[in-house]
Amino acid sequence: MAQKALGQVSPTTTTTALRATNNQTTPSANYPCQAIQFQALTANTGSIYICDRETPTLTSHVHHEIPPPSTGPPETKPTWSVGNPAGTNPLTANDYWILPEVANEGVRVTVLIT
Repeated sequence: MAQKALGQVSPTTTTTALRATNNQTTPSANYPCQAIQFQALTANTGSIYICDRETPTLTSHVHHEIPPPSTGPPETKPTWSVGNPAGTNPLTANDYWILPEVANEGVRVTVLIT
C-alpha cells in the first residue's frame, strides 16, 4: 500500500464544491483508492462539508461535516476518513466534493492506494 497526498482543496465559493482530486492533472478522471482522508486546515473558522456532488444541498448531499479546528488546549485538527477493505482500490476519490462554510477554507486530502 502507498499513501499519496492530493494536496489542499480550498474552494473560493460556498455554493460550488471542488473535487477531492482538484489538484490532479485531470480532476474528473477516476482516481481509485482503498481509503481517503480529509483533514481540516489550521486556519479554518467554519465547517467543511464532504459532499457527493458539485452543487449540493446541505440537507441531502453531505457525507460528513468536518468542524473547524480548536486552538485548545488541546489543539485539534479534525479529520474524516472513509475506506473499503473489500477488493483492490474500490473507492474513487473524484467522487468526493469539498464545500466550505467560509470561502477559501478547506481540507488536506490524502489517499491510500493498494
